[in-house]
Amino acid sequence: MDTNACIIRLGAGERVSEALGKMLDTPDMTTIGAFAVSKENPTELHYHDYDEYWYFTEGTTTVTLRTAEGQRASYRIGAGELVVTPKGIEHGHVPDDVVKGVQWVSVIHPAARRGHLYR
Repeated sequence: MDTNACIIRLGAGERVSEALGKMLDTPDMTTIGAFAVSKENPTELHYHDYDEYWYFTEGTTTVTLRTAEGQRASYRIGAGELVVTPKGIEHGHVPDDVVKGVQWVSVIHPAARRGHLYR
């Protein structure tokens, strides 16, 4: 998996690629909620047994993604950008100050483990 495909710069006209779209389960919009993360409380690197989406509306942050094979990349993310993390892709971020946005996940299958998982 190329982690570059997980960063969608919607403000620049990008869309989720067909290849990434084929990997994703159906989004569960009943899980949508707002978030605010400060630099004092960054989101540590973790993964899920389901897909997760972060749409950033305010601030800037550095998002790190890591595949199960160990490929790691970091990206500068700001308002109007979407981070899509398919199940199994580790993700975390460290804001410059406070970053805000909206997050949601895919439909969680019965056998999926819930919450943050760590390698």
